[in-house]
Amino acid sequence: MKALLVDPSSHGGIAVYTSLIARALSAAGQDVTVLGSRALSKAEGPYALKRWLPQLEWGRPADAGPGFFVRRAFVWGMSAAAVETVALAGRADVVHFQAPLNRRLDASLIRAVRKLAPVVWTAHDVLPFERTAADSARFAAIYRAADLVLVHSAAAAGQVRELAGVEPLVVDHVVALPLVSLDPAAARERLGLPREGRILAALGFIRPYKGYDLLADVWGRLGDQAPYLLVMGQVVSGEDSAAPLAQLERTGRAEIRLGYASDEDLQLAIAAADAVLLPYTAASESGLMHQARSLGTPVVASDVPALAEAVEASSAGRVVPRNVDAWAAAVTGLLPESPPTPPTSAATAAAHVEAYDEARRRRRGP
Repeated sequence: MKALLVDPSSHGGIAVYTSLIARALSAAGQDVTVLGSRALSKAEGPYALKRWLPQLEWGRPADAGPGFFVRRAFVWGMSAAAVETVALAGRADVVHFQAPLNRRLDASLIRAVRKLAPVVWTAHDVLPFERTAADSARFAAIYRAADLVLVHSAAAAGQVRELAGVEPLVVDHVVALPLVSLDPAAARERLGLPREGRILAALGFIRPYKGYDLLADVWGRLGDQAPYLLVMGQVVSGEDSAAPLAQLERTGRAEIRLGYASDEDLQLAIAAADAVLLPYTAASESGLMHQARSLGTPVVASDVPALAEAVEASSAGRVVPRNVDAWAAAVTGLLPESPPTPPTSAATAAAHVEAYDEARRRRRGP
């Protein structure tokens, strides 16, 4: 089967996910092409990588005027043309979108691409966390336009049904093979962290929904009794994140390392930690949780529905009500046990091949 994976992400969890799916499918004998961002590295892989998509901008400036939206539409037009060109030239059997190119326009692109091949869309997050009132209608249109929508939990499947009235397919989240093979002591030494004592980690892109305000309140409450907290990642929404990060740093029990963290950096931090913290205010999934699973490090997660279900279904850690008292008890009390070994990449590849076959059946109709 010739599968075209479309992902405009230049870095972050979805870009990693796309690479992992491409590798798993290639290892299973599928013919895979990834149409990705121009900002991706030229790393060698077992699949074809076409770095043709313009790099996406994060967010929208507060003073965005007509020119901003004209530029966005122009960039989307170039991306849409690239998708159709590669799908047609490569005679793709299925086109699998991993992330939006432009949520305002993508439904029309899907309808055009469906003339060439069945379209699958993975809803890593059913709705974006920083969204507008119009986004529910936009994503409902995207999900209705695709032949098949993939999600990673039953809770997310329910959200797609309610939003768009379509029946999605639940597939396991692919889990990366560890890039590091260090015990906690060696990982701590590599990162220059304390050798002794409990270390907890809050990692990845720093955005409002990641819940750093809750951690700031918890560490402020615990004072000198708070465990050591490592915060590592790139700030995406600076104004909203500056105050809680400063509050955490003032406790003297948190180390803040800002800047882009590579996959190896993140895995070193996960290996060094006794648990990874996910105090999110909203989430359909967490790629960070699955990286922690691959390294045998448990997570402590807030009780937002889809994330809570993903944690419990995979035995990845513990779900905690999102309030200061509950989290103060969770980070100072007995931590969860190490999670079980996640599914193999071969199982993930098989699930995706079945999904692609289902998309082809749905496109043909009954």
